[in-house]
Amino acid sequence: MSTGKHFTSTVSRLEVLSLYRECLRTARAFHHVDSLGNPWNQRLRQEVMKEFREGRRETDPLVVARMLVVGRQGVQEIQRRFNRADMEIMDRVKRDVSRR
Repeated sequence: MSTGKHFTSTVSRLEVLSLYRECLRTARAFHHVDSLGNPWNQRLRQEVMKEFREGRRETDPLVVARMLVVGRQGVQEIQRRFNRADMEIMDRVKRDVSRR
């Protein structure tokens, strides 16, 4: 194995682990339940684990890079939406409190 390939695979592995952890941390933020009463954070956690398990055997560096980019964009979009909804709730609470 060449040093360049080892470096690339190590970097990719670290990026994958970082994204995996970020996805799990993001999933923990969801505390509501779905229509069946199942906690969303557990469902999201299972989906994250499934997606990463399915992508585990991928060896093509371009495919891995694409998966990382798409995954990172997805988790960032979820975080943005979650934060936006959180801010809207906080604003609504502030408005309601100020009306009293």
